[in-house]
Amino acid sequence: MSELLFPRQKRLETLFYLMIVFALLGPSFGVPVADFRLTFFRVAFVLLAAGFVLRLVGQKQLAASHMMPVRWYVTFFAFWFLYGVVSLAWVMNYGYAVRYLSYLVFMMPLSLAFPYFIDTEQKFWKTSRILFWVFASIVFFGVFESITLLHLPTSAVFGKASASVTTVFRNQNDFASCITIALPFLISALYMLNLKRKHKWFIYITGILALYDLMATGSRSNTSFALPLASLVLVVGLTFVMERKRITKKNLATALIAIIAAVITVNVLSQLFLSPEAREQAKTKLSSTFGFIMDVQHSDWSLDDGSDDVVKGETGESATVRKYLILNGLRFLQESHYMGVGAGNVEAWMDKYGVKVNKVNIHNWWAEILVNFGVIVFVLYMALYVWMLWRLWKLASLKHSPSLSPVMRWGAYSCLASLTGFFFGAMAPSTCIGFTPMWVIYGLSLAVIVVGENQKAAKTQ
Repeated sequence: MSELLFPRQKRLETLFYLMIVFALLGPSFGVPVADFRLTFFRVAFVLLAAGFVLRLVGQKQLAASHMMPVRWYVTFFAFWFLYGVVSLAWVMNYGYAVRYLSYLVFMMPLSLAFPYFIDTEQKFWKTSRILFWVFASIVFFGVFESITLLHLPTSAVFGKASASVTTVFRNQNDFASCITIALPFLISALYMLNLKRKHKWFIYITGILALYDLMATGSRSNTSFALPLASLVLVVGLTFVMERKRITKKNLATALIAIIAAVITVNVLSQLFLSPEAREQAKTKLSSTFGFIMDVQHSDWSLDDGSDDVVKGETGESATVRKYLILNGLRFLQESHYMGVGAGNVEAWMDKYGVKVNKVNIHNWWAEILVNFGVIVFVLYMALYVWMLWRLWKLASLKHSPSLSPVMRWGAYSCLASLTGFFFGAMAPSTCIGFTPMWVIYGLSLAVIVVGENQKAAKTQ
């Protein structure tokens, strides 16, 4: 019987790998069915879910004892979803709520599938390689898109001669957030992993092209805040995750040369490949970061000044609109008695009651959770997020986890930097509920905790 079940488990793992590939590639890979687009991600998800249920019925056990280190995250996800279902009792728009809950039905299991299927270091390494190749494909297509101005049908600028680089995403901010989530893994792999020279060169080139794509997006929050913050974590944590004997003057000089070469190469590529419009667009947005902050600070903090019109700052409407989206959201939260306006209903409230805004998406993941689901869910989410960072840090640290393997230490270190940078990266997309790179990095971090802590426990026995 076990011989029959073994290949079934292997097939489930294959479906898992296909699911995460298509999750990152998004709706670009799918077929239109009437007014609905059936994505390959949904197909793989449903097949995996069906196979999982059949295996559960056949074996009469979940086989998830290795997930004990992340049991509170599983519990929270269940509570979060149930809270969303209960919120149907007070939502303004049922259609928005059902759509939002349907996203949670797909995204929560996507994250939890990582710690379930990745129960060994070998599986973590295999998953990391798969994710790298998907990311590299997206990055290389971004370069192609920036040169040809040919966009995929799922892009918001499809059919237009637009300089925006979106790749498999709907807009450039989503693509930029994906880049800043992935870059810490590429950067740290160059000095933490024992790789062949040709592999390091390919990772280095992919990283440079990813930076080029990031510049092309012109995303302020990712380029000016998320990436520098993630890089700061990598730099500060360097002496804690690597043996001191490896941090030599020669290695530091090599790293400095590599950084300078990368900066020069990105600038040269921008001059060669980006259109004048794209260069000017990116330059204007990135150079106006300080002005963006000033627009947020100097614009009125009151929503009741007698005018409902959009306020235009020195850098345009973006800064003030994002500010007033959050202020409106906080007002809605207060009016909901801090229980939240209900799953996905911040858009309905913003459309009906929002002032000084011309958008309905709140454009901030943290505010999105807070306003939709209230204080209880938000506090639990943030507490578990910070706890995750702390546990990743302890795994990455040589002092706290001297017996951890280099691969798992790299995973913990990279996830820590990535999730820290996402504090700002989460403020770029209009909404993150369907932003699969976020759910993937969340799930990968859970998998690192599972494998890492189980590995530590096994070696201390």
